Amino acid sequence: MGFSPIHCRMSLVPSLVFSLAVLSAPVAWSWENLSPVAKDESLMEIDLIGGASVKGVIVKETGTEIFVDIGPTIVTLPKNSIRDRRPVAANDNAEAEAPEGQVYQLGSGKPLPLEEAETLARGSVVRVLAGGGLGSGFIINKDGLVITNVHVVEGQRDIQLTVYLDDAEGGSRKEQIEDVEIVALNPFLDLALLRIPNADQYSLRPVKMASSDALERSQKVFAVGTPRGFERTVSEGIVSDPYRSFEGQCYIQTTTPINPGNSGGALFNEAGEVVGVTNMKILQSEGLNFAIPLDQVKFFIDRRESFLFDESQPNTGVRYLTPPKKIQPGE
Repeated sequence: MGFSPIHCRMSLVPSLVFSLAVLSAPVAWSWENLSPVAKDESLMEIDLIGGASVKGVIVKETGTEIFVDIGPTIVTLPKNSIRDRRPVAANDNAEAEAPEGQVYQLGSGKPLPLEEAETLARGSVVRVLAGGGLGSGFIINKDGLVITNVHVVEGQRDIQLTVYLDDAEGGSRKEQIEDVEIVALNPFLDLALLRIPNADQYSLRPVKMASSDALERSQKVFAVGTPRGFERTVSEGIVSDPYRSFEGQCYIQTTTPINPGNSGGALFNEAGEVVGVTNMKILQSEGLNFAIPLDQVKFFIDRRESFLFDESQPNTGVRYLTPPKKIQPGE
């Protein structure tokens, strides 16, 4: 896992009918029932665990439920059944098209209830097994591209991923995927890009990246990973310093607990969007944990062709020649 004495890197039609039948109680609602709660008139699209979706206006929200006006009626949705929710644009296209060549999606940045944000994030995180090492990663698109740390997969060819897929009952199931391909490596940033073979066979749930790379001190964040083998563990904290210089690199310093097995997992904001990649902590210290900033992650993904994995040179996509020895006086 790459430990050192100083620090360690840690590693809607049918759908709507189903939703109403399962998730809604046969209760007649009216606007009068919901007063005096303020009504938000913005149209939302709500994705449910299991694949169903609902589009409507959220008219009330409690700690455990939301009430959605879908036109002919108002339906009640338990929050633990919600995978994602987002505003619908005026042109009825919920998300702007990604620029050509961009292989990840950007989120809206709208904060979600913590339970909902964590549920959204947990579905996108994977467990990485590489040789005898264990780490984490996260899916960035439905084509099966996965981000993790270089030190999780360094020197390995036999890489396996465990993904967590929705099942028909609203729960999740594990799927072990072998023969995972290494696409690109950047050991200087400690970032690796993997690809799931035959990704179209799986109902993958990619993350969204934060649209803004800016973080504030004391901002709440959370991590999801596989510390010590405990799958999809959620740990919470704050941003201690968004721009901490350490060994010549810039990192996000956070109080979010990072342990062996967290390496390569994502650091999320309150919208359930990726703001960094967890990769190390200071040993024998509390609350000194670090993540690779999102701007470096985007840089690596956008310029992945510069870091393509070379089978003959497994540490980098570029083969560097040894520089000539400096001539000393008298030689």
